[in-house]
Amino acid sequence: MEETESIDEKPVKRVKDKKRIAVCSNSLGREGRTLIRGQVVDMGIADITKADGLWDLMTGLLHGQENEITPFLDFSLAPVRKPILTIEVLNDKQKKVFESPEFVGDNDGFFSYELISKLKSGVYTFYVTFKGSDSYRQYTKDVAYLNIKEDSEIRKITTVGKGKLRILSEKYNSYIITSDIDQTYLATQLGSKSGLLSAIFETPAEKIPLPGMPVLYNLLRKDTKESPLSFISASPHYFRRSISMTIKNHGIEYESLYLKYLDGTVKGVVDKITHSIFNLNELLSEGVDVALDRAKKFFGATFQSLFDQMSYKLSTLLGARIYQPTKAKEILLGDNTESDYLIFSLYQIILLGLIQGKELEDYLYKLNFLGRDAVTRDYAKKICRLQDENIAIHGKVNSVHSVFINMTNLGPMANEMEQNVLNVFPKNLDIKTTKDFKMYVPTEGALGFATNLTGLGVLEFDSLLEITKDLTGKWLNGKVLDEKYLVSLTRNLSVIPKAEKTRQELYEIVKTALA
Repeated sequence: MEETESIDEKPVKRVKDKKRIAVCSNSLGREGRTLIRGQVVDMGIADITKADGLWDLMTGLLHGQENEITPFLDFSLAPVRKPILTIEVLNDKQKKVFESPEFVGDNDGFFSYELISKLKSGVYTFYVTFKGSDSYRQYTKDVAYLNIKEDSEIRKITTVGKGKLRILSEKYNSYIITSDIDQTYLATQLGSKSGLLSAIFETPAEKIPLPGMPVLYNLLRKDTKESPLSFISASPHYFRRSISMTIKNHGIEYESLYLKYLDGTVKGVVDKITHSIFNLNELLSEGVDVALDRAKKFFGATFQSLFDQMSYKLSTLLGARIYQPTKAKEILLGDNTESDYLIFSLYQIILLGLIQGKELEDYLYKLNFLGRDAVTRDYAKKICRLQDENIAIHGKVNSVHSVFINMTNLGPMANEMEQNVLNVFPKNLDIKTTKDFKMYVPTEGALGFATNLTGLGVLEFDSLLEITKDLTGKWLNGKVLDEKYLVSLTRNLSVIPKAEKTRQELYEIVKTALA
């Protein structure tokens, strides 16, 4: 029987053992190249949970824990230092098609393995096996624990996690949908500190999608013959299990989820400042003032990067592009509450090679957006390296097909957004006349996304009607989407010229149906 303690007369489960798990991301790649990522951690459990059948390797959760998990609970997960791992890949018939040699994760349990074996396009399952630790510190920690719990499994060779791997053909020329999360997919309350704090304690059941977005994602996949869907967010990595379960609860099929490794950013601040101030060679050659100025610049930019999205999202998009087929067409969905509209614009000029090398590095390092230094020197160099790699693989090709920005009441209006971009873009670039550049389109939520995509021939008109139907009675920007509001919304939607006829047809249908 499970032991409990009583605190204020409430029974609390007592942690009696640990389970070693790999919290994995699903992965999207192309034939011959993909990246498998995750983190190995120890989680406190009660004795009853030791039965293997109760543990879901795909989610990293106990059965029954799916709707109880919160980011706050995952913040306390203990990383396993330098885990020694192998990865096996199985096809849809559960036949092993690849096994990696042993490789080692980092000091915080994070691992990535680049799979360059030629796998045919399709959907696979990968398994992560823990073989031990390459860290003496972790070894002694485990030994100390095993002296107390002799029957613990934390150091046994065992499968600790699994994920879905989708491989696209090198000839793939259809869509890849990449979506932001907060205020694009989920109605996260970003307008106040209390709203941001509450997100840390929310269970998957408490996370509310913006009206119509789950339906939109699934219909996009259906109408485009299973185009991959990736989510990217600047939320910290310990949101992974709760966000994954939220997406699953909403019935959304997806290929990958990118979140920011926050602890690494904090450690990077300390290490870099220490290096900048106390590096003797730099002090002798450049002087104390220069070293202190560099540290101040780094601290300011990196501190902001804990909350801002520029460096993280831009480098993540470029990193993901390396593993996409050259002819894939990206549909980017974001919102106006942060800097998505600028990030998606910079992403394109970097892919097109309109600014390169030292010029790009210096531009990014000096980039000041909305009064804040946006990119550190290290991130600027990383982005330049990613640009070089993308151009070497794909050429100077803009993979972006279209960009749509959800206009919320928490961010700037369209004219302000445009001015914000023009204020920081390289002066020698006119993005409105740049060949192959796709200007972002400000629009209104799922209905705006869907109407524009229908006008572009990506979505079927019947799917647009289904999304419209799903909106009825939902909340949007503090208002109920009743008949009057829905008629007004369809009449005034912001759309591109190609979607104007679609918007008009939708408006007439809605007006007639709700009359």
